[in-house]
Formats: sequence, structure tokens, C-alpha cells
Amino acid sequence: MSFLSPGPLLSLYPTPTMGPPFPLLNLPTPLYPMVCSMEHPLSADFAMATRADEDGDTPLHIAVVQGNLPAVHRLVNLFQHGGRELDIYNNLRQTPLHLAVITTLPSVVRLLVMAGASPMALDRHGQTAAHLACEHRSPACLRALLDSAPGGTMDLEARNYDGLTALHVAVNTECQEAVLLLLEHGADIDAVDIKSGRSPLIHAVENNSLSMVQLLLQHGANVNAQMYSGSSALHSASGRGLLPLVRTLVRSGADSGLKNCHNDTPLMVARSRRVIDILRGKATRPAPASQPEPSPDRSTTTSPESSSRLSSNGLLSASPPSSPSQSPPKDPSGFPMAPPSFFLPPSSPPTFLPYAGVLRAPGRPVPPSPAPGGS
Repeated sequence: MSFLSPGPLLSLYPTPTMGPPFPLLNLPTPLYPMVCSMEHPLSADFAMATRADEDGDTPLHIAVVQGNLPAVHRLVNLFQHGGRELDIYNNLRQTPLHLAVITTLPSVVRLLVMAGASPMALDRHGQTAAHLACEHRSPACLRALLDSAPGGTMDLEARNYDGLTALHVAVNTECQEAVLLLLEHGADIDAVDIKSGRSPLIHAVENNSLSMVQLLLQHGANVNAQMYSGSSALHSASGRGLLPLVRTLVRSGADSGLKNCHNDTPLMVARSRRVIDILRGKATRPAPASQPEPSPDRSTTTSPESSSRLSSNGLLSASPPSSPSQSPPKDPSGFPMAPPSFFLPPSSPPTFLPYAGVLRAPGRPVPPSPAPGGS
């Protein structure tokens, strides 16, 4: 890669009429004047390497976007020899390191950081390279940043213009590997965003991300952390009716009596009946064992007393169960529904009459013997 730069040039042999330039060596006069730059020989290459196009991109920006690692190496060496910083912004306020993270090139990220690129340079949204790595779900670039940056140069609690830390961004994009990397390197798990005071746990609840909520709780997130309005994660889950999240938070020790700035508890903002039962502890209360569960067909089955009765002749006769639909209609007071029939013969007597005595012969019952001492 060669670079040419127009600039002030000095003619070593301005006119051929001045005689030979080196009389002692008796060299012939050149036909054309020899020219060279007045500055350092690398100045032309350096001027070309730092020249921006209409978008503000330098050759280093372009080499990073193209993933041309050899060109990035040569340009980085050129910047180092010239004593120039690598944090050059284009028109979108992106440095070569920002572009390396956006294009997910961890090897280029490692090269630029080790060469002196600042991981804390902000883009137009106030995001650092760590924010961008979490936003683009690139844990490899985030690891390259954390491993390559000198100690104390990365501030994981830096907020972007939305008031979010890199951990907030990783939680919102549901990149669990990035969350674990940040926590391993000392990121504050209960850091609040500046605009609303929400912790990463509250963000995970409002995103309805059960796996992220469980991950944060397992690593010690404060389950009762409150935002600026006083609401907790349980307030958010209860008001939205997020049943699995409410159950998880309650099991992790969330306080259902915690009040926000409006003196509302999670129970007061809940709308779902099942959520209310969980907050009141009814969902986990076992049913009493002494109370028998009713049979599903109990209404259709009849007891022996109601199904079989002793008829007037001493035999068992089945009687239909009494129900309002089968009971005979009542007569209006004073007016029978049908006049009594006086001309019908009476019903025939039963064939066998109940008698307490003993039958000795057909049709001749023997009266029972009197009890001892009776008359």
C-alpha cells in the first residue's frame, strides 16, 4: 500500500545551467530535476492515512469495516509512528473501535485496544464500545474489550444518553453470556438507570423475560429494589399480570406489602385473580385432607333410602328420586285441579296383607301368643 501526498516540494536541481551538482564526483547533470518531500518520508503516507472522505471515514475506518486485518495492522503501525491517536471520529461520530465492535470482529477489537484505542470513547448516542457489544449481542467482542483493556480504563457503570449501563443493555437484548461477563468483571447488578431508577431486574421483569429474571436472582439481585416511583419488580409483574414472574419473585422473597409513592402495594395494583391468589398465599396452600371431595356424579346417584322404600305390602319397591320437575303440581287453594271420581271402584286390596302372626294354614292366621305376664 503506497500513499502519495501533494505538498511543498523542493527541486534539488532547479536549472540545468548551474553546472553539475556534484563536481567532485564528476556526475552528469540529470535531464529532469529530482524532487523529494521537505518533511519526513512517512509524512506523505501519514497524510493519506488520516485523510477523510465525504462521510468522514479514514482508510482505517474503511479497513476495519472491510475486515482487512493486514491493512489494519499497517495503518495502526503508521499511526503509532506518527504519534497520532486511533480515536478518529467519522461524521456519525464512530471511531474505528466502534466499527470493529459493530461488525463483530473481536480480533480487530483486540488489536485496536492493545494499540491504544480508548474503550470509553462515546458515539453519538453516548455509548461506549461495551454498550455497543451488548447491543449487538456480541459477547466475543465484549470479552476482547474486557481482556485487552488495561486495568482501570473501563468503567462498566458508565451510562449512555438513555441513562443505561452496559448491563442494562445486555439485559434488554437478553444476551445472557454478556450479562455473565459483565458480572464477572465487577458490574453492579443493582445499578439504576438515570431516567427512571429501574434496576436490571426491573427491566427484565418489564421485558417479560423469565430466564433473565432467574439469572439475575441467582447472582444476588435485590428482589425488592425500587425505582424512583417506589415501585418494585413485584409491582411491575403484578400490574401486568405476569403470573410466572410473580410466582418466581414471591418465591425469591419479594415483599408483597411494599408500597410505592402512591401507597399502592403489589396486591393493590394486581388485576388478575390468579395473581391476587399468589400474593395472598392461596395458590400454594394445600387443600384440607379431612374434607372429602364431592363425587362428580353425586347429584345423579341416589341413596338406598331414596331409591328403595318398603311398600305397603311389605315388599321393596323402587321410588324415583324426588325432584322439583317430577313432583306433582300443587292444587290451588280451594280449587282442585280434577274433581274426585265417586263412581270408580276402589282400588283392589293388596294380595298379601302384612300380619305379625304365623301362617299355619292357608287363609287361617294364628294369633300371636300373649307375652308372659300380660292379659
